[in-house]
Amino acid sequence: MKNVVGIDKDGISLKEAKVLKVLMQEHEGGQVLLWETERGFHFEIIYKKEITKEENFAIREKYGDCPERLRISRLRGEPYDVLFSMKDGHWRKLVI
Repeated sequence: MKNVVGIDKDGISLKEAKVLKVLMQEHEGGQVLLWETERGFHFEIIYKKEITKEENFAIREKYGDCPERLRISRLRGEPYDVLFSMKDGHWRKLVI
């Protein structure tokens, strides 16, 4: 989906993740889903408009997306913004 931007943040607390979610909602004006993963959190910012590839990377950099994920995304074609629902046998969980 080109109206969703994914952010992967490892090594942050649940409290930090919830604060970042609120900031994203206020600054981006879209809905934000927060997922807990084995190592941290995934954020999915859902916009009411389409987001270009350039905008996607700018937003991900703004919020400190995982540097390795950004590097791999730049090298891959479509889809370039991938967040896994399951990795190494661990499912991510929606945080309310």
